[in-house]
Amino acid sequence: MENQQPSVEQILGMMANKLGGEEHVPEAIKHAKEIAPELIVDVAMSSKKSVADENSPFDPKTSTLIFLAAALALRDEECIKAQAKAALNLGATKEELLAVIKIVKHAVNSSHLYLY
Repeated sequence: MENQQPSVEQILGMMANKLGGEEHVPEAIKHAKEIAPELIVDVAMSSKKSVADENSPFDPKTSTLIFLAAALALRDEECIKAQAKAALNLGATKEELLAVIKIVKHAVNSSHLYLY
């Protein structure tokens, strides 16, 4: 039997579950449902091959903390909120979130030193 992709509604439901409620799904994702639903499927398939990869050497919480670090470095506010919430739902502590923030802040600030 061929692997079927989940519907956009199923994907949004899984995202809401992972993020702790529909209200935590990023607005950009909600808007994509109306204008470009194929992007939601693309994001879900990318997630399945990265953050949610069953063969990953990282547990889901660690993968989500790495994703959070990338969102922080990119300064993507919606993504930061969503991934912080997802990390907490996966058992991350506020201390772990703060440690990630400090590490990213250090990395970003240190990178500026190489400009001189």
